[in-house]
Amino acid sequence: MKTFSCGCKFETDDAGKVIFNPDITKLDLECPHTWDLVCEGNTKGIFQLESQLGRSLSKQAKPRNISELSDLIAIMRPGCLDSMVNGKSLTMHYVDRKHGIDSVVYLHDALEPILQSTQGILVYQEQAMKIATDIGGFDLQEADTLRKAIGKKQADVMAKVKTSFLEKAVEKGIVNKVQAEEIFSWIEKSQRYSFNKSHSISYAYNSYLTAYAKAHFPREFFTAYLKHSIGKPDTFWEVHELVNNAKTMDIHVMSPSIQHMNEHFQLIGENPTYGITNIKNVGASVFKKLMKHIESNEIDISECGWDCFLIRIAPYVNKKAFSSLILAGAFDCFNIGRSKMLHYFNIMKEFTGREQSWLNNYKLEHPEVSTKDTITAMVEASRVKDKNRPIFRKDRIPMIEDLIASYDNPGYDLYDSPSWIAKKEEELLGIALTCNKVEDYDTSKSNCSCKEFLDGFNAEHGIALAVQVDSVREWTIKKGKSKGQKMGFVTVSDASCSLDNITAFSEEWDKYKKLLHEGNTVLMRGSKDKNRGSFLIKKVEQLTS
Repeated sequence: MKTFSCGCKFETDDAGKVIFNPDITKLDLECPHTWDLVCEGNTKGIFQLESQLGRSLSKQAKPRNISELSDLIAIMRPGCLDSMVNGKSLTMHYVDRKHGIDSVVYLHDALEPILQSTQGILVYQEQAMKIATDIGGFDLQEADTLRKAIGKKQADVMAKVKTSFLEKAVEKGIVNKVQAEEIFSWIEKSQRYSFNKSHSISYAYNSYLTAYAKAHFPREFFTAYLKHSIGKPDTFWEVHELVNNAKTMDIHVMSPSIQHMNEHFQLIGENPTYGITNIKNVGASVFKKLMKHIESNEIDISECGWDCFLIRIAPYVNKKAFSSLILAGAFDCFNIGRSKMLHYFNIMKEFTGREQSWLNNYKLEHPEVSTKDTITAMVEASRVKDKNRPIFRKDRIPMIEDLIASYDNPGYDLYDSPSWIAKKEEELLGIALTCNKVEDYDTSKSNCSCKEFLDGFNAEHGIALAVQVDSVREWTIKKGKSKGQKMGFVTVSDASCSLDNITAFSEEWDKYKKLLHEGNTVLMRGSKDKNRGSFLIKKVEQLTS
């Protein structure tokens, strides 16, 4: 039996591994650890709440039970977000009333028991049905007709129902005609946004189940969701967000490695790990070919050096796929720089199939000999006039000798800069895992990392973040004194994790938006918003090397 700090208990197998049975009837629906995760907005990968909007509203609404979670799922809909009352959406009316910022006022006392749970807002179709029976004098069949009209947005049916509602409401005598007309006008407006509560509750249970799994088994959770991300429209961005979110929970997704020989994302030890086929340009066919030749050649990766691996395996993999494997870090276990590996591989690809076969056979007999010396041996063998010499045209000798000369002196720098590594990993994996572009620059003026900011760092004299800009969204202000002006919302990252709650108000946005473009590395100075915990930009500077 394993007991978590929140009090939740799970049976374990003979090896001590938790047996996780996702049966909602057996889970603690009041687990504080789970609700804390939701209230913190750590809802990436959580059913219905994984979008940026879902994460933001989770932090604002702070649901602490299934009913409140159901409300949140319902008020996230476009209709509720777009329905404005007194200059504020119904969604924000709910949030502000829940936290006592605004008071709840009912048109009639009879509405309080029906709308109290949703902060005085008509959120669910079932509430409209309840109003229709308790205030409008409808029977259940008539109330269901109203529900269908709301759900299917049937204006003609709604018109007939309205006439009946006004007549029966006045007849019942709980409200007068003016009040009945106003109440029904709410019901009419609710057609744009109201949600089926039974549907919303079932969604809430599913959301809680995924949040519970994330709170208790985050490593397994991220591994599963990374596998699932392959089917998303923008796989790389989905992977990018999941990997960065994992970092905030001190879980580091590992680069692909030929040592593990896993095809897809897999939990290896304590870390979710990229599979070989999760690299761009490397599909299942390449993976199978790699595995086939590693097994048929009886190559032990832990003992095999780069020279041996290169000569014996590289000829069987196409240039684009093998280059991608190098640049994604799949061969880092050989402890050779990626630029050097790529250089040596490009040399090997200059040889014909017959020449590569000769090199492979020679390496089998002389495993201790370096690749450079093996190539030299081939040149020398080509000069020996016997029947066993390889097919080797004399006119190729000068070219091959040039390759040998360039082996250690390619004529260009083989330094693996952090920016170069990060750029290639972003292209091939969706995110830089090994390092961050920021590492190439002077970060001495920063006083905080992204992870430290999330963990509560604050400073009276201000916060300075050295970051890479990942995405930018411009927004037109729709109300208030700044109506019509532009502001920006920015997602940034460093080696520690990413931040998606960076805000540049109109004045700062006008000043610095030229620096706030995707891929740029900047120093952001600003402060923490006391209410929402977001980072507010005051100044932006270009990072220098």
